[in-house]
Amino acid sequence: MKEWMKENMIYVIVVSLLLFFSGVAIYKNYTNNKVDTTQTKQTKPSDPDSSQTVEPESIDERNYRTAKLKLEHPYTEGSEEQKQEVAKSFDEAINSIKEAKHLTEVKGTIENHLSMSQDGMVQTLAMAILVNQYSYQASKLEVTSSENDDVVQFLIVLTKEGEDNCYFVGNFNTTVHQIQLISYIGGNIGGTFG
Repeated sequence: MKEWMKENMIYVIVVSLLLFFSGVAIYKNYTNNKVDTTQTKQTKPSDPDSSQTVEPESIDERNYRTAKLKLEHPYTEGSEEQKQEVAKSFDEAINSIKEAKHLTEVKGTIENHLSMSQDGMVQTLAMAILVNQYSYQASKLEVTSSENDDVVQFLIVLTKEGEDNCYFVGNFNTTVHQIQLISYIGGNIGGTFG
């Protein structure tokens, strides 16, 4: 056997080194796994009440998010001047709707700033205000930029006690000061357009 070892010394050394390095690798792997499980056990919360619970999104929050995402640039803000222009036009549009004696009298005109809105959307806004008694919340008006230089986008909120909010989104032409209602989300207004 000694003679065979002398003749195959290189093979003996290579096999011995392979066995040695395999043993080292197995040992390191074993100790690393032991450390990982120890750290994992330490990071788990000891008290089940200490973990945070995520509350489910309410219907109103979902409707707001849906309306917000209909805007071209939902996370931008228009200038204060643009916001004031949109607010003034909406005040006049809402007052015009409130002055109407009947729902069928509400039409989009240049005077009430709704001439660029389709009749169905104007009727839906009027239905929300006149028939369903929703209130326009000027303080919650949001104005964002758009792809066009002379247009900003808006999100308005109509509220009614005991009901989900109603959100209207659309465009506002800053050159001619006209509102284009695009769609509405949420609320219980009985509208069929948008």
